[in-house]
Amino acid sequence: MESYDEIVGFDYMDENEWKNWIREKFLPLHKQLSIILKLRESLENILKTNLKEAFNQRYIREILLGGITKEGEYTQNSLAKLYKDALGIYINPKEWIAYCRTRLNPVENGIECKFEDTSFFVFITEIKELVEEILSKIEIEPQHIEDKEIEEIMNSPEKILEIIKEIYKSIVSISANHDYHMFFVLNTRCIPRFFIEKAYPKLKENFEKVAQILDLEEKFVPNINDEKIRREYTLIGHKENGFADTLFDVQHTIWNYFNFSKDSFWDGERWVDLKSIREIFSLIVTPKDLVEEYKEVISRFFSSEVDISKKIMLISIDKFDCKDCIREFEQQDRRDGYWYNREVYGIEFILKDFLIEKVEHTLGYRRSWSGQRGTTSRLHDEQFPLTTFFSNLSLPLFLGVISIVIEGNKILVESNFSD
Repeated sequence: MESYDEIVGFDYMDENEWKNWIREKFLPLHKQLSIILKLRESLENILKTNLKEAFNQRYIREILLGGITKEGEYTQNSLAKLYKDALGIYINPKEWIAYCRTRLNPVENGIECKFEDTSFFVFITEIKELVEEILSKIEIEPQHIEDKEIEEIMNSPEKILEIIKEIYKSIVSISANHDYHMFFVLNTRCIPRFFIEKAYPKLKENFEKVAQILDLEEKFVPNINDEKIRREYTLIGHKENGFADTLFDVQHTIWNYFNFSKDSFWDGERWVDLKSIREIFSLIVTPKDLVEEYKEVISRFFSSEVDISKKIMLISIDKFDCKDCIREFEQQDRRDGYWYNREVYGIEFILKDFLIEKVEHTLGYRRSWSGQRGTTSRLHDEQFPLTTFFSNLSLPLFLGVISIVIEGNKILVESNFSD
């Protein structure tokens, strides 16, 4: 069987290989993202300075009024709608039409130009910040955006679609779905040493060199006297805020924004409208759902359920279950109602010496008599060897299906693709 050393097609031990990859893939992406943000800034400055004077410019009228019907609606390929959804710059089209019908000049009678941070704008901003972190870590200077590049788009506002198309192509090309550099980053997120060295045999003799390049470290060292077992079952992973950690953040962010099976997601501050982002990309391509695409590629590794421990199973790429909870649901007395739609999450394994002693998790369900959701917690006895536990976790960790965090004597396990 081939190792990944023979598959990936690049020398992950070569620092210049990584730097050249960043120059080739991330520098152009940074420029494209910067053009979008500088275009927004330039237009905002022009429109806030003197709206009446700005409307004397043909490109301003196209950006704010292009593709608006006599009823104040946007047409299917409205340029004004594109700038509203992408850059968050717009006027109320119905208000504009209402002024015009009364033969009043909207600009002279109080119509306002509005500026919002749309989901697409938030996406562009977040990706740009992460790309700048990457460039900074390996001391690559980003390209300067010339004023004439922005003026060129202003004079032909539809050219924004060319930039959006390049952004889409660049982001898809650097994702772990399509790039082995990013796939390697995914593989090394947190993984037992024996498994990553089996997948990449050259790592065994060159780990320190790769660790220095990517900022890898030992995340967990088992408390056991056997030196061979201690070494093989040590967890290797990304240093916090290191090079690989930031690249992983890029990948995670890409999957968040290109998970088009969802209409939205909560980013911790706001609801991000994925539907509007998909619609913008749909103007120039058929956008890929990168999460579904990746899940489809790796699904052959998870054709059947995977035992994580005695009690916990990974029954699909994005779902856990519990053997004791399955029996509990099957043995319910249904005469007075029952629970259904079982969900197992918030999984914490409790470590004692070299054993997984117990597992605690949240159990979600619906009540048959009301359909309402409910949650409770469950604690199960495990007495499961840590070596077997880490072996069971290795493939899902390697492929980025799950992630683990160790806090004291607790090992937290969660799906990277669950809702």
